[in-house]
Amino acid sequence: MSNIIDLTQAETETHAYQNDAQFQGLTKSCAMDKSAYEQLLAQPGVEKVRTYFSLDTNNKLSIVVVGVDALGEDMTSGVILGDSEHCPYYCPSNSSLM
Repeated sequence: MSNIIDLTQAETETHAYQNDAQFQGLTKSCAMDKSAYEQLLAQPGVEKVRTYFSLDTNNKLSIVVVGVDALGEDMTSGVILGDSEHCPYYCPSNSSLM
């Protein structure tokens, strides 16, 4: 299964979330360092990546990212990503996804 989508679909989906009244004022995006993803993907046995929505220590919507093995199980004994940079605050200045 390909998880690659075109820009039009990405814009439609992100704008639907951002414009929905129930999500106003919440996190719009999260950014993490490339090196963190590289460490996660370099683990032996990683076949996929799973992203969990979470609430960070400031009670803000965030994400936690883990590797997934060939059986579809989370690799929780390995590298786990979190502490992302949130938008609002850390936002792109010129993105059609916003």
